[in-house]
Amino acid sequence: MSEYQWKTPQKVEEAVAGAYQKVEDAVVGTYQKVEDAVVGAYKNVEQGAVNGYKKVEKAFVDAFLERREASSEDKQEAR
Repeated sequence: MSEYQWKTPQKVEEAVAGAYQKVEDAVVGTYQKVEDAVVGAYKNVEQGAVNGYKKVEKAFVDAFLERREASSEDKQEAR
């Protein structure tokens, strides 16, 4: 086997390895972008749900405490 024939498979192997690495890097980069988008969307939904709950909770507590305070004032006035 000549030296040329011996080095050719090695060069092909290096080229394939390089191409594989480029593909792997592209796939990993794309996966990371998708992951970031999904996690960001989940955090936005979660924050929206928490904010909505806090608004409902605040309205309920405000209404409940107003009624309790008014009720307490009515009782004090009745005495």
